[in-house]
Amino acid sequence: PVAFLTAHHGLHGIAGLQRGQRVLIHAAAGGVGLAAVQLALRVGAEVFATAGSNEKREHLLAMGVSHVMDSRSTAFAETVMRLTQGEGVHVVLNALAGDFIPAGLSTVAPGGWFLELGKRDIWTPQAVAERHPAIRYRAYDLGDDVHAQPSMLAPLLGEVLAGLDDGSLTPLPVTSFALSQAAD
Repeated sequence: PVAFLTAHHGLHGIAGLQRGQRVLIHAAAGGVGLAAVQLALRVGAEVFATAGSNEKREHLLAMGVSHVMDSRSTAFAETVMRLTQGEGVHVVLNALAGDFIPAGLSTVAPGGWFLELGKRDIWTPQAVAERHPAIRYRAYDLGDDVHAQPSMLAPLLGEVLAGLDDGSLTPLPVTSFALSQAAD
């Protein structure tokens, strides 16, 4: 559930993602990414996603993601801006580092959110404000936020469980290995 809770907290709790808005989800074939894709599609957002292999990109397309790009190239930024006629996206859920951060920031529409999940090369709010004053920025960690406000966890978990119960969300894929394979 941590992947769903992390994605839900960012997309809905912080950014307030709504039907018709555009969201860019980086590393969308990972745990938090897959949860974020489901949550965004569920609310009726237009999803732009990046993933690192053809197989992962094909999986995202099969899930109903409209626009899937390579997460190993900053070319996604140009593609997003072209596909949105220069408007950009309302929310970026970022998990990439280095040159991918300024590329991602360049895709955010004025008033939009850049949500940082990464732990490496992250920017300070001041650095973002200096270069992109019209963008709202937040680096967040679900564990830190729950520690600061424990009462947020139960309602958040309740919303995710309700989605799993009514079928509007599906469990993330799991690969099990036998204990005898632990050394391998």
